[in-house]
Amino acid sequence: MINLYTMKSASPNVRKITIMLREVGLPYRIRHVEKGGDGKHADDFLAINPNATVPAIVDEDTGSAVFESAAILYYLAEKTKQLLPHDLSGRGEVAKWLLFEAANIGPSMGELYYYMLYAGDDVPEIHLQRYKDKLARYCSILDSQLTGREHLCGRYSIADIAIYPWTIILEDIAGINLSEYHHLHSWANAIGRRSAAKSADEGTTEVVDGIPYATT
Repeated sequence: MINLYTMKSASPNVRKITIMLREVGLPYRIRHVEKGGDGKHADDFLAINPNATVPAIVDEDTGSAVFESAAILYYLAEKTKQLLPHDLSGRGEVAKWLLFEAANIGPSMGELYYYMLYAGDDVPEIHLQRYKDKLARYCSILDSQLTGREHLCGRYSIADIAIYPWTIILEDIAGINLSEYHHLHSWANAIGRRSAAKSADEGTTEVVDGIPYATT
């Protein structure tokens, strides 16, 4: 059993993991992580993730605690021997796109989301536009990579799962119309039709009292 630590409103980073768990057919339990009454981080969750962010998992089969969404995807792929090529070249191809998301798309979306929702009118538009321009550039890169390919690395993999949840909120957060990127748009629509993507937010809910989460 995989224990998935999340919050009641799932983020794209959490959605990656629920999609993955559904794709590989692993049983999992959702544990909602909440702030304690004193507003401090609880030691039991800090033992799982010292950074106190979600998602994080605990694998009851191995006792392993894993945090950071890219690391969790890789761990689950290794555990199940699914959605990750067996050959070194193929694994390297998937790894670079997995880390492309972790180093570029996720951080840019996170910063833009924070400034738009929490910073008020104190942030000059030029700073917001900087992140929007970055994300548009990443879309162009992905669109080019998907030319002539059904998936980012040929076959469906954890690289596709890592990037997909961001694409469905690009317009709301960054004002990017995905239909302007033909290959990326078709790819996102195809993944959205997969049963794992449709049912990723379903599952058994268990609340763990007093465990905090970070909202950034």
